[in-house]
Amino acid sequence: MPTWKSRRCRWPTAVPDPARVLALAWLLSLGMGAGGVQMATAQAVGTAVAAGELELYLEVTLNGVADGRLSRFVQNDGALFASAASLRELGLKWPGSEQATGLLPLAGLPGLGVVYDGARQRLVLSAPLDLLDRPVTRFGLSQEPRPVADPAAVIPGLVFNYDVYAQQTQNIRTLSGFTETRLFGLGPGVWSNTMVSRAGTRQQGLPAHDNVRLDTFWQRDFADEMLSLSAGDVITGSLPWTRAARVGGIRLSRNFSLQPYRVTTPLASFQGSAVLPSTVDLFVNGLKQTSQQVQPGEFQLSGIPSLGGTGQAQMVITDINGQRRVVSFDLYGAPQLLDAGLTDWSLDLGRLREAYGLRSFDYGAPIVSATARHGLNAATTVEGHAEAGRGIVQAGAGGVWRLGEQGGVASASLAFSHGGDAPALTAAGGDASGRQWALGYQWNSRRFTVSLNTLRRDDGFRDVAALPGDVMSRGSDSLYLGVNGGWGQLGFSLIRQQAFDQPASRYAGLSWSRQLQGSNASISVNLNRNLDNAAESVLYVAWSMPLERKLAVSASLRSSGHSQSLLVDAARSPEGGDAGGIGWRVQAGAGDSTSGQAQLTQLGRYGQLMAGITQAGGQNGAPGSRSVYGSASGGVVVAQGQAHASRRVDDAFALVSAGVAGIPVQLENRVVGETDARGMLFVTQLSSHQTNRLAIDTLRLPPDMRIERSTLNVVPSSRSGVIASFPMRRVLAVELALRDAQGQWLPAGSRLWLEAGAAAAARAGAPLTVVGYDGLVYLEDPPAGADLRVELDGGSCRAALPSSPQPSGLINLGVLTCQ
Repeated sequence: MPTWKSRRCRWPTAVPDPARVLALAWLLSLGMGAGGVQMATAQAVGTAVAAGELELYLEVTLNGVADGRLSRFVQNDGALFASAASLRELGLKWPGSEQATGLLPLAGLPGLGVVYDGARQRLVLSAPLDLLDRPVTRFGLSQEPRPVADPAAVIPGLVFNYDVYAQQTQNIRTLSGFTETRLFGLGPGVWSNTMVSRAGTRQQGLPAHDNVRLDTFWQRDFADEMLSLSAGDVITGSLPWTRAARVGGIRLSRNFSLQPYRVTTPLASFQGSAVLPSTVDLFVNGLKQTSQQVQPGEFQLSGIPSLGGTGQAQMVITDINGQRRVVSFDLYGAPQLLDAGLTDWSLDLGRLREAYGLRSFDYGAPIVSATARHGLNAATTVEGHAEAGRGIVQAGAGGVWRLGEQGGVASASLAFSHGGDAPALTAAGGDASGRQWALGYQWNSRRFTVSLNTLRRDDGFRDVAALPGDVMSRGSDSLYLGVNGGWGQLGFSLIRQQAFDQPASRYAGLSWSRQLQGSNASISVNLNRNLDNAAESVLYVAWSMPLERKLAVSASLRSSGHSQSLLVDAARSPEGGDAGGIGWRVQAGAGDSTSGQAQLTQLGRYGQLMAGITQAGGQNGAPGSRSVYGSASGGVVVAQGQAHASRRVDDAFALVSAGVAGIPVQLENRVVGETDARGMLFVTQLSSHQTNRLAIDTLRLPPDMRIERSTLNVVPSSRSGVIASFPMRRVLAVELALRDAQGQWLPAGSRLWLEAGAAAAARAGAPLTVVGYDGLVYLEDPPAGADLRVELDGGSCRAALPSSPQPSGLINLGVLTCQ
């Protein structure tokens, strides 16, 4: 009868096939019972085993990683062999491994270390990187998923924002105001209208009062597609080498702000390798960004953000033996670039807006405009722009390039225009066609900054923004050099501007600033000089220091060729921060003329009020003047069928409904106010399309009040509102103590049931609560006429619950006897 050895996973070659099959089945069941050891799929069972050879099924550990499977090996004269298929399945490769078949000696693989543990039936392999055949492990910083607004929380409403300013100087009185009316939640999109109004003492050439409409438009956002559609008064898309224009028409554009958590610039990527299981820590400019566990083989870290300009990344790889190595990379962050495959674009069609701010309905020639940017790869972004209107056609292309990992960013563009039959454009004569070209270069590091830009235009170059009669400059040049050090920040700039019919203007600037050691004070010096007229040079020196969290003092000195002045200032911002408070400001000036100012500001729940007085002394013996001024800003929101006064609502807001007055409300852990008498509060500093965490202070709630939640995350849409409800209810809280018939307190931990009628009896399977120390029991909203049943050792007792004299609140029923 055939026999086989008792050692796990080992059979002599004399074992017949049936016994061998049984042994394999026993081994498989043993591996599965051990909690996960599986047979390798590539077994090469058909490979013949010669006499004197042992067939082994071993657990394999490759470079410190156990795959949890059993692989087939053959031992002959102390040497181990494995089939080519098994070796490939283990993750090994060697020259000719793809075509290899049959059994191969492990010792024949170059650089492979083999340790066979016969007692544990385990094989430990150590392979160099060139023998590992594993896919590159890719991971990176996970971006937060895009928050989605809750449609049930969106509320319709009307917002009216206002800014009113009044001033009296001698016999001249003026009153001006800016208003915005916004309608949202009634159908798709948001409607908005802005207006300025002026009234006061009639002055030469100015009316006593007037109202001018600024912008009226409707906008609908498509957050999933990052698109915005606007109709009305809009601003066309533009690039750094083009000019935007105000038009009355339609605009369809990409809007990355609808997904604020999305990174649009190229992200850094790092590659490395590990022979053993390791921990990879990534540092960018000395700050730890991420920590990841990696298996043996190659890996890639992607999606790592970097600051603008040059930087240094260090990847610290620590293996399971504690050995550490550091790999350094050069970085250059360029926010001007788009990530590969990402496109930013806009299409505009309408009539050019003229005399903006002066006339309400002055529209000129029809124009069309298209602008696009596309990221070709992590180092190249191409740009294009085209526009046409009143006989002018303009088109151009450009690009932005990152020059290597440390070379900075270069940009270039070239545009052509043709036509222009408007009299304002042809008055100067010349060719009706022209071109514009621009070049730029920027390089930033932690210590140095370099920026060079130049732009040139032919006399005949025109764009649609010049239609109302604007005169375009011939060109401009700029240079900026900056150095940062322990002594401060030093900057030097040169600017040259050239108009068509005027000589060039040249300006030079020198600046220095520093945070003073030992204090929070800072000082800055700026010298600006007109290189063509030294009399227009200006020296400006400023010093500031915060004394407290809300209090700061400052002083500034200004000197030019015609005047000198000294100004000192002290100011306190409204106390209480977001919750409001009172602030003030005092200012005094001396020099060629004396001046003074005092101002008081009150920031409250319903807006901001400001009042002040200024005194200016005359120059060269002229009489001085005194002005008194005041302003008010805020908003009125109509929502949920009621009108609410609030601060200005410039973007999104939340209507917090707590149901209880005087409850503090927090936004991102900052107290922003307390609920009013109706239990409501308007929170106006929300960020649209982002998660905003609202919370209420439960410590200020009455003791008989129960709340379903104390925090709530809301995601409002752009310039709209949401309702943030914190449902509450008042409960009847009952306290009592239980004694037994002998007058002893019931034992702590005794289980207690509340029984009141058949419905309650049906729920009596689980205890309601337990008895505390000294027989204390706490109940909420017990039904009238209920009985208390307490389970004791050897039996139970009952006590009748007296009727409550009040429907809610906290009452103490004293001591009850349980019999």
